[in-house]
Amino acid sequence: MTHDLSRRGFVAAAAAGVELVRRGLARGAMPDDDAAFAASDAAFAEGLASVGLQPARPNAAGWIVLDARFKETTLAGTRARVRAYCGTLPGPVITVRQGELLRIRLQNSLPHYDSSAWDGNMNVPHHLDQTNLHVHGMDVIPHLFQPLGTPNPLAPMIAVKPGGHQDYPFQVPNDHPPGLYWYHPHHHGSTVVQAVTGMAGAIIVRGPIDDVPEIKAARDLPLVIQDIGLFPSETDATLWTYEPKQNAIWQTFGGYVTIYDPTTKQPVKTTLKGGFTTGDYALRYFLINGQPFFKETHNPDPNKAQQPVGTQLAPLQIHMQPGEVVRFRMLNGNSDNLMPIVVEGHEMYLLALDGNNFGAPRVIPSMPVDGTGNGQVLLAPSNRAEFLIKANATPGKTYRIMQLAQSQQFLQSEAKVIAEIVVAGASKDMALPKALPLPKRNYPLIQPGEIKRRRRFQFSGIFPGVVNPVVGIDFLVNNMQYDEFAAPNVTRVGDAEEWHIVVGDMNHGGTEGHPFHIHVNNFEVISIGGVAQPPGTLQDAVWVPENTEVVIRMRFLQWTGKSVFHCHILPHEDTGMMQNFVILPRLTAADPHAASRHT
Repeated sequence: MTHDLSRRGFVAAAAAGVELVRRGLARGAMPDDDAAFAASDAAFAEGLASVGLQPARPNAAGWIVLDARFKETTLAGTRARVRAYCGTLPGPVITVRQGELLRIRLQNSLPHYDSSAWDGNMNVPHHLDQTNLHVHGMDVIPHLFQPLGTPNPLAPMIAVKPGGHQDYPFQVPNDHPPGLYWYHPHHHGSTVVQAVTGMAGAIIVRGPIDDVPEIKAARDLPLVIQDIGLFPSETDATLWTYEPKQNAIWQTFGGYVTIYDPTTKQPVKTTLKGGFTTGDYALRYFLINGQPFFKETHNPDPNKAQQPVGTQLAPLQIHMQPGEVVRFRMLNGNSDNLMPIVVEGHEMYLLALDGNNFGAPRVIPSMPVDGTGNGQVLLAPSNRAEFLIKANATPGKTYRIMQLAQSQQFLQSEAKVIAEIVVAGASKDMALPKALPLPKRNYPLIQPGEIKRRRRFQFSGIFPGVVNPVVGIDFLVNNMQYDEFAAPNVTRVGDAEEWHIVVGDMNHGGTEGHPFHIHVNNFEVISIGGVAQPPGTLQDAVWVPENTEVVIRMRFLQWTGKSVFHCHILPHEDTGMMQNFVILPRLTAADPHAASRHT
């Protein structure tokens, strides 16, 4: 079946959007042109409703409350117990404008989880009932460690226990790049289990690009893609969930669950039905705006364990008139699936990556949907792309939005129909923009002579695991697993740095590609595998293929504090492929260390 929103639900959602405007979207005073903003936000709420999304609603005190809890639902006929914010898949869409105060309260309503068998190794999944919040890609105060913005290397990671809450007041900079961002949990040890069962949602920052006439005239449709990984419940034969017992590990090669025995130093096979996985799931659904569009099951053939059995489900349908222009904002919120995206039969007018728009749309030619490669735009896990599509002039045709097949990861990923564009109705001839206002925060771009320091980071894996035998595989950055209380990388506000991110070949721990992501600041992608990228390719995550080096440049603009960078394949991050860094205040001429500083 296709997604069908009732008229009553559509009107209710649109009315909710107007109510958000009236109450100030949990922020400060509205701009002078209240009527214009109200009309804009009401139209945006209508767009959300048309694709099955809900806007975030602030409480009477002006806080957006994200309540994390279990939710029972049905996914393509499967009874499933998932985790969700505010009871919705995905979580409600948060909207904020440049210069405003975004106030989010995270409430943990998850039940207790028994981690009594955990040995204290922080890179073994644990405390699945504890959580925190990351506003991914946003250039705001570092917020993973307690207290917010602390530069203390020994500061602990925020861990909200069941029944507790954490307040996150985010001052959005006046020049923050407007675009698509998102939120998800980031408590080390429970990140992936929570995210891959539903805890994620979109954030949209409004700004000058939204006032470009051709963009303002277009419908604005976010597309939130996420995966839901499931195993049979241990207690209910009709239920699927992801609630692994402490230390239980799902073995993709074999399709059974083991628990490591520290006495014999061997994994012991159990009768459990599910465990923590760094590979496939017994059952996995891919969702767009909460609707399943693709299904994967574990392949029982021992020679094809890396090839899940895929089934295409009915995709979301989006209706466009001939010649109509629609603005799509696509989030790859999957835990580990690389997505080469193609819109069948159409040029793509790429506006932005990871919330950073270009000076003009990048026109990507139409291409076949039955091949491989990077598509019109390549979205690694956590990447976002914003693009315009102008519907073909001939009515009565349906075009697919596709993920091309790819084999750049441990698991092969089949081609998937994410959504369909149905072209019908009266013809239009909507205009496309020629130029876009540059996001000032990251301009002018960094020049080579400004680089204060160059660093090199290698992402690698070792199988079977040596330092992490409980999980059975080691995921490393520069041959180290994550240490919450170490700060091997220190920089300063104002510094420009060049980082070389490397994934080796099969002989150097490079068994698959990895998406590199850094918190707090965006970076410019300079080259991938020695191939120069177009100037102004600003991102917060980038895919690093096997046997490849990616060069990036970034400036630490404003915020001080302790933060992280990591692989955004979430099972890799949760089991060690992450490092801390600390941003110290700007070094002044009066500082006694200024004269002796070296690169």
